[in-house]
Amino acid sequence: MEFRDAREFFDAVRDASRDADRIRLTLERMGVREQVRAQGYEPRGDGGDRDAMAATDRRMDYEARIRRRRKEDYALIDAACDLIYGVGQDGRGGICALLSPAHADALWWRFCAHGTWAEVAAGSGMSESWCRTDGVPTAIDCVDGLGIGRVTAGLGVAEDM
Repeated sequence: MEFRDAREFFDAVRDASRDADRIRLTLERMGVREQVRAQGYEPRGDGGDRDAMAATDRRMDYEARIRRRRKEDYALIDAACDLIYGVGQDGRGGICALLSPAHADALWWRFCAHGTWAEVAAGSGMSESWCRTDGVPTAIDCVDGLGIGRVTAGLGVAEDM
């Protein structure tokens, strides 16, 4: 998938992160419906699934339907993590190496974790104001200025003297 600029890329990452969380929560809710229920001796209504496997079948069908989308979501999030922390995601490349761990963490919390500005600030250990006006915009400008490949590798621009 091609993106016009870093903002468009990171907006797509944020959408993928939201989608991945939505899928995870849906699967968790479906899994709860599959849980074995304790034997009760009180009279119950006649409603509910008669087929004990129906909930499991529905979950498996849903998983099959969303498998490709879920894989694409996580691939995009993983690419963003490489861009933010470098290949291997160890902090020796990416925005983390070029700017600072605080810039990298602010970018991760905002887009990979689809955090609110308050969550971004708490996660990066910086103020909301810094995250909103310096941290995230500076990191995005860095990606636009150097290019995704160079930033992922942690390569800045050196001039010949």
